[in-house]
Amino acid sequence: MAELWLLEIAKGIGRLFLHPILYFSLLLAVTAGYLRVKRERRDFHVRVHTLFHELRYLFPAGIAAGFILSILFVSAGLTIPFPIIAIIAIATLLLSLVGNARFLSPAFTIGLALLFVFAANYFNLEIPYFENSFKTIDSNFFMGAAILLGIFIMTEGILMLKNGLKDVSPKLRKSRRGFTVGALQTKRLWLLPVFLFLPVGPIHAPFEWWPVINWGTESYSILLVPFLMGFQQQIQTKLPEIVVRRLGKQVLSLGIFITAIAFLSFFLPEYIPVIAAILAILGRLLIAYRHRVHEGSTLYYFTPRNSGIMVLDVLPGSPADKMGLKTGEIIHTCNNIKVQNKRDLYEALLKNRAYCKLEVFDKNGEIRLVQRALYEGDHHELGILLIEKRVMHRPGNAV
Repeated sequence: MAELWLLEIAKGIGRLFLHPILYFSLLLAVTAGYLRVKRERRDFHVRVHTLFHELRYLFPAGIAAGFILSILFVSAGLTIPFPIIAIIAIATLLLSLVGNARFLSPAFTIGLALLFVFAANYFNLEIPYFENSFKTIDSNFFMGAAILLGIFIMTEGILMLKNGLKDVSPKLRKSRRGFTVGALQTKRLWLLPVFLFLPVGPIHAPFEWWPVINWGTESYSILLVPFLMGFQQQIQTKLPEIVVRRLGKQVLSLGIFITAIAFLSFFLPEYIPVIAAILAILGRLLIAYRHRVHEGSTLYYFTPRNSGIMVLDVLPGSPADKMGLKTGEIIHTCNNIKVQNKRDLYEALLKNRAYCKLEVFDKNGEIRLVQRALYEGDHHELGILLIEKRVMHRPGNAV
C-alpha cells in the first residue's frame, strides 16, 4: 500500500512538468517584468527593479502556500475531476491574456470554470475534446470545487496581506487638470503547486475515516496541479500599505464567506456550488470596482508639495534606500538648504559631495534627520524617484 502511494505521488509530481500553466506562468512573469521596466524607463529613465523581479517572487510564497493547502486537501481527500481542473487551466490562460494579473483571482479562474462545467453538465452540452466527460460529473464534485474556490480566495487574501507589497512599481500619470501626479502599481503573481485527487486511479482509501467527505468514488490518483494566482491594482490616493491591507482583508473576508456557503452544499449539493461561484465572482468584482471608484473620486496623494519634495519611490541599494527614505515622505532640506524641486536638491548635494544630511517629514508629519556619507560609485543623485511641480509634457527623472 505504502509503495503504491509513493509511486502515485511521484507520478503526480512528474505530471506537474506536463502542465502548460507552469511554463505559461514563467512567460507571464518575464513579460510583466519587461513591460514594467519599459514603463519605468519611460517615466524615470531608469529601471527600479530588474527584468526578472516578478519571476523571482513567483515561486517562494506560492510554494509555501501550496504546501499548506496540499496538506489540508490530502488530509481531507479533496477530489476534483480532471475536466474541472482542465477548464480552470483554460480559464487561467484566457483571463491572463485579457487582463494580465487583474483577472487572476481564484474568484474568476475557478469561479468561471465551475459555472462553465456546471452549465455543460446541466444542459448536456457537447464540448470539443471533452467528449461526454462533463455529463458524468457527480454533484459531490461541484461541492468539492466550491470548497476549493472558497479556500483559494482566502489564500489570495492572505498572500495579499503578506506579500502584496513586494512588487510595487512607481509610475507617472497625468491628472485631470494636466499636471504630473505619481501612482504606484502593485502587482504580484503566485504559482501554487497543490496536490489534488482525481476520482479514478489505482490507490484506495488508507483509513476508514478517509476521505473526510464521501465523493462517491472508491479509487483515486493524485496529481500536483499548478494554480496561477495574481493581484494588480493602481494606487494614487493613499500609501500602498494602507490600500493593500484593506483590499487583502476584504478578499480574505470574501473567501471565508464563500467557504461557509460551499459547506452548505452538504444540505443542497445541486445548486449551492453555483450560488457560491456567482457570489465569489460578484464579490471580487465589487471589491475591485469600489477601489477603482475610490481612486477616481479622491484627491491624489502623490503630488508636488510646496513644503519640499515628495518621495515616490527609491532605487534599491541606492543612498536613499540605505538612509531609509520611504514612499510618501517629504524632503524639506538637504545639507541645510531648503529644496522644492530636483534642481534645488542637485545643487544642495553639490555643496558637500562626501556627505548628505536631510530633513524629512515622515508619513505622520513628524520631522526627522537622516544622514549618510557618500562614496564613489553611489548614485549621483541619491536614487530618489520624485514628482516635480510641472505639467506633464515629458517623462519624469530619477534623482
